[in-house]
Amino acid sequence: MGKTRTRMNEPQSHLETIVLDKKLSRRKFLETIIKGGFLATIAGFIFPALSYLWPVTQKGPAVGRKEVGALDEIPLWGAKKVIIGGSAILLVRTPDGVNASSAICTHLGCIVDWDDKKRQIVCPCHAGIFDYKGKVISGPPPKALPSYAVNIINDKIFVTI
Repeated sequence: MGKTRTRMNEPQSHLETIVLDKKLSRRKFLETIIKGGFLATIAGFIFPALSYLWPVTQKGPAVGRKEVGALDEIPLWGAKKVIIGGSAILLVRTPDGVNASSAICTHLGCIVDWDDKKRQIVCPCHAGIFDYKGKVISGPPPKALPSYAVNIINDKIFVTI
């Protein structure tokens, strides 16, 4: 049927030699399993903590220019949120025109709001404050909100991403 061994513990091949030389006791096996479980648990705690502290830098897909509404829909020093190609955009109307900034805070990805009275963009999650153009005034955001080109044609607002 095949080769038979003359002695019970004599290896037949090189692979069997390696396996027989490295016998694993129950104690060593359980130690390895427990250490692996412990490392997996630690990684499970560390990864979410690091992702919480790491600034959000993702952008939505590029779609070109899109009409987002009429100019008279947004009052002077008012704002409107729109979604373009999966990206949340905040439109702010000023006496100079309309500014379009990402509505996603650069700190942790919260959706920002417009404060009419203070004329500022605010992040409700961690008190980040931006000016009407999206530049950081105070708080934890590491950089300004991305801005987008705005064109007004026949009182219609177009945003280019």
